[in-house]
Amino acid sequence: MKKTGLFLLLVLALTFALPLPAMAAELDAVTDAAGLLTETERGELNDRAEELAQQYQCAVYIVTLEDMEDMGGSDAYDLATAVYTEYDLGYGEEKSGLLLLLSMAERDYALIAYGYGNTAFTDYGKDVLLDEDVLPLLGEDAYYEGFSAYLDTAGEYLGLARDGKPFDVENAPGYDETEGRYETGSAYGTNARPKHDDEEFAIRLGAVILVPLLLAGGICLYWKRQMNTAVSARTADRYIPSDGFHLTGQQDTFLYRTETRRRIENHTSGGGHAGGTSMRSGGFSGRSGKF
Repeated sequence: MKKTGLFLLLVLALTFALPLPAMAAELDAVTDAAGLLTETERGELNDRAEELAQQYQCAVYIVTLEDMEDMGGSDAYDLATAVYTEYDLGYGEEKSGLLLLLSMAERDYALIAYGYGNTAFTDYGKDVLLDEDVLPLLGEDAYYEGFSAYLDTAGEYLGLARDGKPFDVENAPGYDETEGRYETGSAYGTNARPKHDDEEFAIRLGAVILVPLLLAGGICLYWKRQMNTAVSARTADRYIPSDGFHLTGQQDTFLYRTETRRRIENHTSGGGHAGGTSMRSGGFSGRSGKF
């Protein structure tokens, strides 16, 4: 009897130790295990993702989890690649696709690409997609809006890749190939996409610069009027004691210091954008972090 009980406990332990079967046997294009979307929102996003896959022969996925540790994972990138592999995701023989995974417990994310997805979604493209379009919305818990922006940008990138010009650092709008830099006011590069229109910017400029200047000017004018009774003195006799001036102490005080620094160049990988896609293990490329 004791052996039978131990056997049942072992079976149960092995059952709950298997990570990936915690979700459905097959994943939809949008799998919302964390319950961030209404069923209507999830269905709409799912239809849009499937349309992108059929149009560009590259699958686009969204997977949300309450806690990736429930699936045996502790790293969002590793779990995303495991989900992609174990559930046989991707379009066609190359299994081409892009997958955005969220784990809500620690607010972790991972964005990975595979197959043709590595061509359409370069390192620079992933950064722009995340930093400019998706993560700001997810950070405000605007999940439907963030996922919608994710699909919109993914569609743009896939369209550019189909035309033979994947979105990359040198193909971004405003990049001057002869100068090797972005034009002033470019939508990409060091100048991020503007999040406001001209009118809003003018209002903010006035509030930040003009209002303090007016306030400071008013204060100075008030102080000037209070000084109208002051009379200029031609000598400093009134400040000198009647018995003369006596030096009682002497001290040297250094007011300034000049310091010279030399920058040491960093030659480690990952800094800046050299263009293209950096492949990681298993044929995947991607990025992970917190939102």
